[in-house]
This record gives sequence, C-alpha cells and structure tokens, in this order.
Amino acid sequence: MHDDLRNLSLAFPEIPVSEKETPPDLKRLLYKGGAGVRVDKAEQAIRRGLLGDVCSERVELVRLVHGYISGKLAGGGSHVTARNQVDDVTTFFAWAEKGDAALTTADVQASYLSYAEHLFHRFKVVKNLSERSAYTNALRVGQVLDGALERHKPILHLTRLTRPKTRKSPQGTAAEKQNLHDTFTFGRLLQDICDGLPLSVVWGSRNIQIPLQGGGVLVPWMGGSTRRTDMPWADWEVRNAEKRNEAYEADRSLGHRGRKAIVNTRILVELLMFIGQTGMNLAQVFPLKLRHFTYSSDVDGYKVREYKKRRGGEVLFEIFSEYRSHFERYLEWRRSLFPGSDELFPIIREGSRETLAPRFDLIIGACKQAGVSWTPPTLLRGTRVNWLLRRSGDPDLTAEIAQHHKQTLLQVYEYPSHQRTVGEVGRFWQVNDPSLASAEPSRAVAPGQCDGRPVTSPAKPATAPSPDCTRPSGCLWCEHHRDIDSLDYVWSMACFRHLKSLEVGRHVFPSGAEKPVHPAQHAISKLSEKLTWFRDSNAARRKWVEEALARVEEGNYHREWSHLIQDMEGVAQ
Repeated sequence: MHDDLRNLSLAFPEIPVSEKETPPDLKRLLYKGGAGVRVDKAEQAIRRGLLGDVCSERVELVRLVHGYISGKLAGGGSHVTARNQVDDVTTFFAWAEKGDAALTTADVQASYLSYAEHLFHRFKVVKNLSERSAYTNALRVGQVLDGALERHKPILHLTRLTRPKTRKSPQGTAAEKQNLHDTFTFGRLLQDICDGLPLSVVWGSRNIQIPLQGGGVLVPWMGGSTRRTDMPWADWEVRNAEKRNEAYEADRSLGHRGRKAIVNTRILVELLMFIGQTGMNLAQVFPLKLRHFTYSSDVDGYKVREYKKRRGGEVLFEIFSEYRSHFERYLEWRRSLFPGSDELFPIIREGSRETLAPRFDLIIGACKQAGVSWTPPTLLRGTRVNWLLRRSGDPDLTAEIAQHHKQTLLQVYEYPSHQRTVGEVGRFWQVNDPSLASAEPSRAVAPGQCDGRPVTSPAKPATAPSPDCTRPSGCLWCEHHRDIDSLDYVWSMACFRHLKSLEVGRHVFPSGAEKPVHPAQHAISKLSEKLTWFRDSNAARRKWVEEALARVEEGNYHREWSHLIQDMEGVAQ
C-alpha cells in the first residue's frame, strides 16, 4: 500500500521548467513535515525514508488539489497561476503541520478557517503582514479548496478577511508634472543606453562609457564589485583590472560574465522601451517570439503583424511611427548576437526559469548611477495610459488603445488628476450656475458651442436672422459660434437642416407677389455648406455625414430636434 503511494505521480508535466530546475510536485505534502522541505530535496528525502511513511488520511485531499490544478492547466490556465497555487497550498500545509491542524477532506474547512484567522491576527494585531497580503494569501488557498472540494460558495466568505478598499489620492499639479518629468528623464536614459551599446561596443574593450544627454557618462556594471572612484588605485587593483581586461578581450563569446551583463542591459532597456511604446504588460512582452514583422500604416503609427503569404496576419502590437526605425535597429542588433534564438528579447539567464519575468537589477543600478528615478514596467504603462487619457479625454478610446476594459482603466489605472478636476468643476458651474450662464453663455442654442456674447458675422445675408442667443438660426452667423468635431454634432446639424426644410416646405407665399428668399433657406444653405466641409475633409468625417443623413432618412432624429420635427411633420400631414 505504502509503496504504491510512494510511486503516486503528483507532478505537473504541463508546467515548463528550465534545465536545472526541479519540476513542481505535491508528493511531499503526503508526508508529515514534507511541506517544509525544499522541493529539490524532497524526492531524495522520501526515498531515504527521512520523512517517514505516507499520511494516508491526506491522500484524498492532495489528489483532489492536484486534480483541480491539473484541470485548470489542461483547460488553458496560466502556468504562473499554477505555480502560485502550488506554493500557496504548500504554505498552508506547512502552517497546518506546525499547529497540528487536520488535513483531510472532512476537516480541511476548519483548518482553513483557523489559517485565515491566523492571517487576520497577523495584520490586525501583530502587524507583520499587510491587509492586502493576508487577503490575497487566503483568497488563493480558498480558490484551490473550492475547486478541489467542488464547493458552490467561496470558503473565503466564512472568514473575517475582506477585500481591502483602495482609495486613490488625487495628485496636485506639481506632482503630476514631476511624474511626467521623471518618466521623460527615464526615457532619455534608456535611449542613451541603447545608443551607447552597439555591436562595436559589445565586442570591443571592457572600458565602456556611455555618454548621457544631460551630461556625464554611465559606466555599466560588468561583474564584480564597484570600486570607489574617489580613491586612488592600489598596485594590486591595477594588476587585477589589467587581467580582467585581458580575459574579457580573449573571451569573444556571450558566455563571459561582463559581456553577458552588457548584452542583458541593452535587451532589458529595449524591453522597457517596447512596453512604453505598445502599452503591453510585462507578462505579454517577454515571451514574444521573433517573427517576420510587417507594418501597415495606422493613425499616428503602425500596426505590426506577422507576415503571412497571400493574407495578412493578426495584429501583434501597435507602435508609434517614430519608434519603427529604433525597433528595426534593435532587431538587426539582436539577430546578429542571437541568430539561433526565436525570442524577441533573448535575455541570457543562468539557471532561472525562462517562464519567469526578468529582473531589472542592471537597469536599477544604472538609474542610481545616473541619478534618475527608476520607473518599473507597471508604472511605465500606467503613466502612458494616464497621459493618453488626459490628451484624448475619451475613456473608451484610451481603454481600447491600452487593451483592457473601460472599467479596469477607471478602477485600476486612472490616477485622479488635480488639473482635470479643476477644469471639469469649472465647466460644470459655467453651465449650471445661473449667474455665470446668463453673464456669458457657454451652450449655444444651435448645434455647436458658444464662445461669448452674440456678435454678427460680416458674411450674414441681409434677410438671415441676426444672432441673439435665442434663435438657433442666428448662431450660424455669430462670430462666437464654434463647430464640434464629432458624429453627434454632424447628426444634430443634419436634423436641424431637415427641420428648416420642413419649415420652408410648409410656408405659403402670397399669390401674385414676388417670392423672396425665405429666412430658413439661408440656414439650409449654411448647414449644407458645413456638412459638405465635413464630408470632404477626411474619411472619418465623411462616414459621420453619411451616417447622419441615413439616420434622418430613417426618421431617427437627434434628441435636440426630435420633438420639433415630429410636431412639424404632424402639422404637415
């Protein structure tokens, strides 16, 4: 019986591992004290009998947990999530063993509730654990137990742990400007490092100095300790430095520690610049493969696809037009150093898992040396998203560019902006405060916007109505009237023109008298002129005009004019 359980497979072959890494395995959880043994030592300890016999009462629970995690992997679940689940369950088992808590399917709920209470006590009383960490740890273990035991209600709801409330503090004007300034300074440092590490420098001497735009030079880390530059060199230091330089120049391979650090520095910098340009997550970027990229023009940039003969491939990412030449230069540099690799960012690793996100210690060290604030990928992406949101003022467009839902944009990425808040409050009271609205109206009675008191345009025909902020037709010949570049405005103009057409059509001139130009005809001509301009300006506005005219033809009128048009059409009938 015990021999059969010793040979029980509780590994996860679906999870990729590096050459020297021990695959994740739950077998050690079958033994008392096994959760506290390192995974690379567990198998040997089991075979030598150091962990004793299998705890038969745990077998069913461990099998169910293994089946749940394996099922998620088989269904396309994330390898990173599976690793985290294995680690969290192991931590839970280790805690249960210290407190002699039961680890059976019948009693695991009580053990989990005690574990959650332990986490609650740590952040509430002992205060050696944050509230978010306590909640996250309990949540992950609870999700595994819910799936393994096929629970219908989350076990986490039985605990006192709740999701921490996140409150975003608004930033002042100075803080907003400082954040952008630090990001731009960080970007210039990345550009300097890219420019300073071409192939000639990679294969050149060991004495590398990268000139910086702000003045001074950057000496990248190439292995070993960093000596103090304000102290004179001893004779032995000079001799050691000469030996290191000779060994570096003699070893013309990427296996040398110093050259490896230089190459990794350039690749990590290129990866950060890529994230800043595309807005992709780090988890999406570092597994990207090198492909035959093709570029198709898009608004303010390019859509990058993998080349497919006879048909276009799917869009892999989008870049700004200025970044294309830089990206092509990097690809040429990367193909020369790694001709046999298919990774877009082939970071040279030593024993670490290739599926893990890279560390940025080399870049952090360069930032400290240059006196530049380190901007991690998450903050870099968040700054880009908020910059786009401020420039466009359109959450839907920004969410589409950033490749996530609008709700995620507003809840997670958006930082409260002091400048935008002041502007929005000012515009609100400008419209809704009676004293301000009457003193200087900001909402035109016609389609569009008002920018001041009524001033008659010199182009107004003699029989056209004069602007008085009362009649919509008068706005068309007001110096302070402004068009709006949107579909809604074009739709409103088309409906207004249709209303004026109905007005002209139902007017009856006196018989025998000379028929003058009806005042509404001037409005029709002016509105037709505006619609013609929108139609001929570009393709996007042309679609607006076509859509607006189609809506009018279908009887779908703008809310500003629908009741007037319906009344007019009723009278006409």
